[in-house]
Amino acid sequence: MRMALRLVALAALLHTPAAVLAQVGTFPGMEPGRVGGVSAEGENPDKAAADLKNKQMAQELIDKQRDEAALRTMVEQRAKLRERLERDAGLLQQPVELLAGMFQLPADLKLSPEHRSVAEEVLRQQRERAQAGWAAWLNEETAQGKGELRAEVAAQRLSNRVLNEVALWQADTTPHPSDTIWIDALKTPAICQRLDQTRPAGQVAQLIEALPAEQRDAAWQGEAARLARWGQVPRQVLPPPDRAFEDELAVALPKLAGNASSLAPDMRNALQAPGWTYAAQSPAARCELLRWWSQEQVRTRRMTAPRALHAWRTAMAVRSTGYLLPDVPRSGPGATDANGFPLFARRAELAGTVVVEQDIDAAGKIVRSFVQRREVTAAGVRGMPALALERELDAVSLSRAASTPAAVPDSAQLRDGTATRRIGIEWVLPEGR
Repeated sequence: MRMALRLVALAALLHTPAAVLAQVGTFPGMEPGRVGGVSAEGENPDKAAADLKNKQMAQELIDKQRDEAALRTMVEQRAKLRERLERDAGLLQQPVELLAGMFQLPADLKLSPEHRSVAEEVLRQQRERAQAGWAAWLNEETAQGKGELRAEVAAQRLSNRVLNEVALWQADTTPHPSDTIWIDALKTPAICQRLDQTRPAGQVAQLIEALPAEQRDAAWQGEAARLARWGQVPRQVLPPPDRAFEDELAVALPKLAGNASSLAPDMRNALQAPGWTYAAQSPAARCELLRWWSQEQVRTRRMTAPRALHAWRTAMAVRSTGYLLPDVPRSGPGATDANGFPLFARRAELAGTVVVEQDIDAAGKIVRSFVQRREVTAAGVRGMPALALERELDAVSLSRAASTPAAVPDSAQLRDGTATRRIGIEWVLPEGR
């Protein structure tokens, strides 16, 4: 309503000094001798109200001029920042290096010559695509938000966006004919056995190398189709509960260790070793456990084969740990601020809700806890889930959920000796981040 008043009632005032408007009784363009419908010959029973209205209008004009001046200042600051960022490559070192390294194959990666040639061509096209859109990304990022923007904040937002786009490539669920190749490949452990790469391009190339030679070109056609959607909004990805595929696996493994007959014997034995943890496993072991878990979902009809494929791909997608702000601790006493907000989340501007699911026994003790879904946003990521960063709020969310008292469940709620509860924990960025 206030803005409407500015636009309609003050249209004729824009070129008159505010100090004068606050004192005189007539405005340019109005009927001589009339002020807002009040006579200037003394017949003004509402003169006080008219004067007050005039002052309010004048103040609104002053406010508008102040807002416009602040906007001009911000635009000028952002333009200068863009010039600095374009002139000084060091200010954008993190996102630029991140982007440069995401689509490079290691020289010592063992691929057949024919396969490497195909892979390099797809990745070359992607590097050119990403480079062509970089200027637009820079302009868009420096135009976001209000007030002055620091170079390090712009760089972090761009880094968030780069890494998340890589994760969106890996987790893209748009159907493609090559899906049938992967669905068949996931039926045996061979696809994961030699995997030792962690960077996305190398990892995908190594997985494709494990396919029959005659299928590799078609598999890369599928990757090329997903990469062609780089930077586009929206994109198709799994819903939040299905993106917790790995979390369900990790919490189910202790029970499965003794009776997972379809799991390879060496893997099954490893699960029962003292001190075994999922997080400490090699890329090949993690890949194999996720592959096996995907087939269990198909076997038990909890997922269709295409959905299980995309759950596996999503769980294999790149994550922020090790790539973004490696100097910021993710765990321990120095990982949060005085209010318990994760320092990484503050730097990367993360916010949102994490839902923790817990099993509670008949005595009210929490016996199992895992993240059931995440709905997290990150600065620089707009219109899409922050796939590469959404797990950064897990540890503190699980800790807070664990500290929430659990009541003894009603016996009617128990299933196999436990009852289930879900706790949604909302994370809101502190002021002055």
